[in-house]
Amino acid sequence: MRSFCIIGLGCFGMAITRSLLEKKSQVLVIDENAETVNAIADSVTGAVVGDPTSEAVLRAAGVVDYDCAVVCIDDNMNNSVLCTMILKELGVKEVVSRAMNDRHKRVLERVGADIVVFPEQDMGDRMAQILVKKDILDYFSFSEDCSIAEIHIPKEWAGKSIIECNIRRHYGVNVIAVRPVGGKLNFAPKPDEPLREEDTVTVIGTDDQIDRLARRLR
Repeated sequence: MRSFCIIGLGCFGMAITRSLLEKKSQVLVIDENAETVNAIADSVTGAVVGDPTSEAVLRAAGVVDYDCAVVCIDDNMNNSVLCTMILKELGVKEVVSRAMNDRHKRVLERVGADIVVFPEQDMGDRMAQILVKKDILDYFSFSEDCSIAEIHIPKEWAGKSIIECNIRRHYGVNVIAVRPVGGKLNFAPKPDEPLREEDTVTVIGTDDQIDRLARRLR
């Protein structure tokens, strides 16, 4: 199982930490705020109070022993960039850094961040897609070539199987999960099992393909 070093325990850093702990991952946390670190210290593999822009602090914390470091500093762009640069110079295998804007993202990429995330923009894009496509219940866009959406099935699909609906041929998307009303996602739906009117399906395809399907639902 991969191990992680979370640097910066603001809302974003704390949310990632708790999610990783739920997945039983090894997690080291580093933050300047002793109260914040102490609040979660008993739950993590390691907890360090210190300056995340100090090479000595990062080295002593053993960041190079972790598979991935996530820079979640959200109150100072310079500190975020400096921390990212030091982590790469120390030889951390993978560094993921949070950007606050496009310029910050470009700088993080130049100093060596392996992955740059922009959670506010990503969430804004996701919400816009859901609001515009009112029949789409949830939406994730990974790239121009890959998006995933959960949709209510059209009435004419009810009583028909995935094979009978021929969804791939008509829309180019693949059904990867089915959710019965009030139930959990089934990631291994039987292609010959009839869909029910209350069901939702999760599909994967391009934005254009999902747009075409969404228009069909209106």
